[in-house]
Amino acid sequence: MSEMFTKLGIDWKLFIAQLINFMILFLVLRAFAWKPLLGALNERRQKISDGIDNAKNADEKLMQIEEEKEKTLTEARSESYKIIEEAKQKANKLKEEKIHATQVEIEQKFDEAKEQIQGERNATYSALKQDIVKLISAATGKLVKDLDDKAHEKLIQDAINDLESAK
Repeated sequence: MSEMFTKLGIDWKLFIAQLINFMILFLVLRAFAWKPLLGALNERRQKISDGIDNAKNADEKLMQIEEEKEKTLTEARSESYKIIEEAKQKANKLKEEKIHATQVEIEQKFDEAKEQIQGERNATYSALKQDIVKLISAATGKLVKDLDDKAHEKLIQDAINDLESAK
C-alpha cells in the first residue's frame, strides 16, 4: 500500500499525520464552533417560530376584538333603537294623557258654563215671573176691583201656571 501511495506521490506518514490533524481540527471545531453555531441557529429558528406564533395569536386576537366590536355595536344599535322606541311610546302616552286632561278640562268648563247659564236663566226667569206677577196683579187689580183677595190670588196663580205650562 505504501507503494501505491508512493506511485501516486503521497507520503503515507504525512498523510496519516494530516489525517490525525484533520480529526483533531474536526473535533475542536465540532466542540467549539459547530455546537454553538447549531445552538445559535436553533435559537434563531425558535425565535422565528415564536414570532410567527405571536403574529398568528395577534391576528386571532385582532379578529376576536373586531367580532366583539361588531357585537357591541350591534347591541348598542339595538339598545338605542329600543330606547328611541320607548321614548316614542312615552311621548305618545304623555300626548294622549295631555289630550285627555285637556278634554276633561274643556268638559268641566263647558259644564260650569252650562250651569252658570242655567243659573242665570233661572234667575232671569224668576225675575221675569215676579215682574209678570206684578204686571198681572196691577192689570187685574184695575180691571177687577170687585173681586176679593182670594179670587184675586187664584187668578194670579192660574196666570202663573199657564205661563209655566207654556214654558
